Formats: sequence, structure tokens, C-alpha cells
Amino acid sequence: MATSRTQLRAALAATAVVGLLGLTGCGSDPAPSAESPSVAPSSSAPSEPPATPTPAPSEVPVSATPSPAEPTPKLDWGGPLAPGAFGKITAEGNVRTLVEQGWMTRDTAREEICEGTHWRWVDEVGDGVDVIYDQQGEIGSFGMSKPVLETAQGITIGDTLMVLKDVYGTGSQKTNDYGQTTWVVQEGDRWIGFLLSGNSRAAKIEFIEVSVGRAPGLLRDGC
Repeated sequence: MATSRTQLRAALAATAVVGLLGLTGCGSDPAPSAESPSVAPSSSAPSEPPATPTPAPSEVPVSATPSPAEPTPKLDWGGPLAPGAFGKITAEGNVRTLVEQGWMTRDTAREEICEGTHWRWVDEVGDGVDVIYDQQGEIGSFGMSKPVLETAQGITIGDTLMVLKDVYGTGSQKTNDYGQTTWVVQEGDRWIGFLLSGNSRAAKIEFIEVSVGRAPGLLRDGC
């Protein structure tokens, strides 16, 4: 039976469709759609951690630094240690005159343990100096146990008997009432005496006393 022309055309059309379907199944992968996220290529280098911002220092108020205490001003003695005087201040007259001049003041601490009225050098003078006076306040002598002053020849506490003899060749070596070695120098009615640690040439000056009108005793007791 002969195949009609119409049937032949239908068969050819079906074969073409099958061929097209076969072609679409082969070939490259489909391109990603616009909605699909792209994948970045991987990198072998380690990633840097994000930098941590350094916090700003807090505002801390700086406390005011206390200024150092001002040193106590020293009074000007007006000259060197000398027979009868601490510089321009002579060991005579009444202690109240020196109080009026600002050199001395009442010694209330001593008055708590000793009878009578007592005076001392003001704080500006420093420690290491004293004054001897009677009940009426008449000055007998000044004493020095620290190198507050030195003589015009440079003699002061800590120097030796050898130096004293070299400087004051006209002085005299004696002993006080306690049997301690002293070296005393006189100029007219003014005196300067040195109490020593012994009687050898290396013995050192431990105390100096100046007086007017009488030789210094180079002794100190409590009250």
C-alpha cells in the first residue's frame, strides 16, 4: 500500500523535532542566571583581621602638685664667730633686747619643765646655739654645739686641738669643772672657749662658748 504524501510529511516533521531535542541535551553548562550570586575565586593568602580601633585615653584631671615648702630664711649674723660675739651679736646686755630685735623668743617648752622665764634663739637661727642668762635676763654667754658659725680663721665644731694651737698660739689649754679639756682665747675683756673631746692633738672641738667680762665655763646643765 503506498504511503500517502500527507503521512510522509508528518513523519519527517516528527523526526526533526526529535533531532532538535537531542541537540539541546548536549553542549556546555548553562550560564548562571542574573539572580544567582557569583562565587569569588578563593585566595590562598590569609585574610587580615579587622583592625581594632584604639580607644581614646580618658580625660583624667591632673591633680595640682604641692609646691615644696619654702626653706626658713636664715638671719644674717653680720660677721664671724669671735671672742665675745656671734657675729655682730655680742654676749652682753639683757636678753629682752635681742627679743625686741627679733633674735630671740620665749622658750615655753623649757618653762614647762624649768622654773622661771626662759628664752631661746628664734627658728630662723636654727638649732645648735644657746644663751646663758641670769634671773633678770642679763646675758652671760652664747654657746654653739653645731657648726652654725666659724671664726675668721675658719675654726668651727669638728676641728682639732692641733688646728687650734696652730691658729691661736696665745691660747691656753685648761680643764673645766668636769675635768674636760678646753682651749680658751682672750682678747681684752672678751673670750672664746673651745671644749674638746680629749687632750691629744687630734682631739676635736665639741662645743664653743663666747662671753664678755669673764672666762667661759664651757659647761651646760639641764635647767
